[in-house]
Amino acid sequence: MKRLRRSILYVPGNNPGMIRDAHIYGSDVILLDLEDSVTMTEKDAARFLVYNALKTLDFGGKEVAVRINGLDTDFGLKDLEAVVRVQPDVIRLPKTDSEQDVIACEKAIERIEAACGIPVGKTKMIAAIESAQGVLNAREIAHASKRLVGIALGAEDFTADLK
Repeated sequence: MKRLRRSILYVPGNNPGMIRDAHIYGSDVILLDLEDSVTMTEKDAARFLVYNALKTLDFGGKEVAVRINGLDTDFGLKDLEAVVRVQPDVIRLPKTDSEQDVIACEKAIERIEAACGIPVGKTKMIAAIESAQGVLNAREIAHASKRLVGIALGAEDFTADLK
């Protein structure tokens, strides 16, 4: 199914009230954020909250994405293990610098889908390019996976990377 992604509402994964009400604001996509909007001390609690929200809430037919922490952190794989099993529409991979970042995420998602009886390939991905290296590798990133339904530019981190 083709979806419009004109507007994305970022919702901190550690805020239950905002998660509960996210569907009423009319955005095309609801993005439950486990990365930058969540402090280090609340990462585990936010993951639990997002897991339960995906499992129990009705988001009114909106596309629901989850921005995980990078797979190079202590949280990224735990995020995938929790949320893929409750079937968000999209996983947003942060700080994508190379096609290898996409491939690593895809392999992890594929393993989790297979283990949970989810049709392999169901979970889509969006890669966020947030560095000069990512821009240089954008073509390879774009072709790294058939799961990829979009690429986003993370302007704030990109600007910081350029100093």
